[in-house]
Amino acid sequence: MGATRSAPLAAALEVDPFSALAVHLGMLLGVSDFQTLAANPRGKAALHQSWQHGKGVVWGYPVRVAGTGADLLVGPGLGTDGLGREVTSGVDLCLDVHAWLEEQVTAGTVVPRGEGARRSVDARLWVRHEACLSRPVPSVQQGYAGADPTPAYSRVLELAHLELRPYRSRPPDERDQVFAALRAFVRDGLLPDGVAHRGTRLAEFRAVLADLVAALGPPGLVPTPQQDRTRLFPEDEPGELLLADLPDLTVVRLPDGGWQLEAPVIDLSVRRTHVPTWVLSELLAELLDGGAGGSGACASDARGPRVERVRVAGSTVTVQFRGRVVAATVPGALQVRSFDEADGWSDPIPLLPSVSYTATDSTLTFDLPAPPGDAVTYRMVLAGTGPTPLAGLVDGRPVPLAGLVGDPPASRAQGRDVVRRLPGRAPAPGSAGSAGSAGSAGGGGSEPSGAPGGAS
Repeated sequence: MGATRSAPLAAALEVDPFSALAVHLGMLLGVSDFQTLAANPRGKAALHQSWQHGKGVVWGYPVRVAGTGADLLVGPGLGTDGLGREVTSGVDLCLDVHAWLEEQVTAGTVVPRGEGARRSVDARLWVRHEACLSRPVPSVQQGYAGADPTPAYSRVLELAHLELRPYRSRPPDERDQVFAALRAFVRDGLLPDGVAHRGTRLAEFRAVLADLVAALGPPGLVPTPQQDRTRLFPEDEPGELLLADLPDLTVVRLPDGGWQLEAPVIDLSVRRTHVPTWVLSELLAELLDGGAGGSGACASDARGPRVERVRVAGSTVTVQFRGRVVAATVPGALQVRSFDEADGWSDPIPLLPSVSYTATDSTLTFDLPAPPGDAVTYRMVLAGTGPTPLAGLVDGRPVPLAGLVGDPPASRAQGRDVVRRLPGRAPAPGSAGSAGSAGSAGGGGSEPSGAPGGAS
């Protein structure tokens, strides 16, 4: 709930989503009734914002250094804080970093690097909701006779307030810990303790999500009731928003005695950022389409290598990858078998594969015992699953083959196989070319992959 009704500013912005005014004919309305009338819809909106959208920057709040002086400037912006309130500014906000640093040093909360004409500190910039009373009007105070010199204000203005906080070592990103079990399941297929395996990943996803949401709640209620904490919102006051990380923030004394601010890094990626719902719909559509904006990867994809094209020219097979593969994993992942109507599939054919690289991609080449044609058909399997999948390195860790370009996302633990029949292509009437010898962009006898981006 909000503060007590004895505080005019707090009462004016009180939230009470589950108490509404019951109006009837002839009812005498007082101040508390109007407060209830406003607190109900405000509380419902804040409750929705805080729980179903979460805090984050909606637009704006760019951060820059002033051209002269030691001011840090933050442009206009709009955000939602942890208590569901809109934190807005329509003008540039400024913070005098030199004055702030002097206060911190005097208070003993900061020991800057360097001294004298050049001092540096690591800090983070926050913005929080603030309000003030405005527009005084005449009023009649209850229980008071005669002229009342106390001003009565008729408006509450909601504002944004900047705050700079120093740190010794870079704080961890708190976003990584939100819904951590759900993230681990989506990324790596790992079920948290207490959740049993089910028939499908969809059923397991629903079970993980249900358990996580069942354990959520306001800090005043979950895990145990506490009187001094909120029982409505995900977090207590001030519910502030992180705007930027500012390592090595430096104030420099100028020859004329003034001070200049230097901010070599203004990292906005640490802030929570809201994306419009229509953009989320577009991104989901791209993922379902398999294109993911043409990149072949998405946030839940482990960025394993993908097959872009398979070509057959004579007896030589060329497999082009997006991403760099580890050559040492090819022998254990590649199998080619031939087919015979009487004996069926043969044992794996011995091969001598070779891998070549460009800056970002790879090419696998090997020779078949004979060109594929009407008399012989081959089946190639590149394993992204099983004990010895084809792998690439992502951030120094092995990630299995993710299938074809355009396939759905693949995790670090579970990749996707690529299976292709390598048939011959009958020569055109009257031509002297052998089956499968063409080297056209269409693949020279390979089957089309069905993936976008020219994969064949």
